[in-house]
Amino acid sequence: MDAARRVFFSNGFTETSVDTIAAEAGVSKQTIYNHFGDKRALFVAVIAAVQAEATVAAQGMAAPTVAETEDLEASLRQLARTMIKTALVRDVVALRRIVIAERARDPELLDAFAKPRSAFDQLFIEGIKERVRIGVLDVDDPAVAARQFLTLTVQETLMRSELGTRELEPAEIEQIVNDGVRMWLRAYRVRD
Repeated sequence: MDAARRVFFSNGFTETSVDTIAAEAGVSKQTIYNHFGDKRALFVAVIAAVQAEATVAAQGMAAPTVAETEDLEASLRQLARTMIKTALVRDVVALRRIVIAERARDPELLDAFAKPRSAFDQLFIEGIKERVRIGVLDVDDPAVAARQFLTLTVQETLMRSELGTRELEPAEIEQIVNDGVRMWLRAYRVRD
């Protein structure tokens, strides 16, 4: 897996051969086929491993849940910071680049790349629903509101950083977080 990761990140998916990975790993080509079936399955396994590492890292950042916080605005800011850090992890950036390059040939790779987010998305949606239930937020569709939050914060960061290939200053990321959270709350916070 480590050898596959290095070769895929260096050469991309299309330009990587199982022979090259086998040589890098010091194993036979047949060993790779026996364990993974084919190059695509190996790449999907690399995606899963990188996403799992990023998820563990994000959990280590102790992002607050939207449903349980006393200070919703501060929790949303911390949540945005955590998701941005996860999206800008070096290996996640490398995978994103490869998956985008392969999209025309294999659009299902993008699904494999995005799949681990579904657990986070559901937790966030449930938090929004709880805030609607107690009268803090006025949201008709929590799934749409969750996507909009990510667009205002994480996607904005990815766009400005050219999909994570250009490093942003901490102050610029903080400004994106602040602007995105304020805009989202202006749209959805219940007015007194």
